[in-house]
Amino acid sequence: MVFIEQEDYDFSKQVEKYVTDNGGTYLDAVLCICEDNNTSPELMAKKITKPLKEKLQIEAIELNYRLPNVGTSLF
Repeated sequence: MVFIEQEDYDFSKQVEKYVTDNGGTYLDAVLCICEDNNTSPELMAKKITKPLKEKLQIEAIELNYRLPNVGTSLF
């Protein structure tokens, strides 16, 4: 697991770069990076910075994703 030692900022920057270079959604970028590095998205959720969380939430609202009944936050 490559990302465990990396700072939260580094992971979020990789997600931003992936979206810039390849297009698509931030959620797709998180999942692709996790898959490429054989890492669980659940583990990496803790590495997502607040600005990226906000972008993911805005994206979810725009795409009409249904949030779990647990609350109104994705994280």
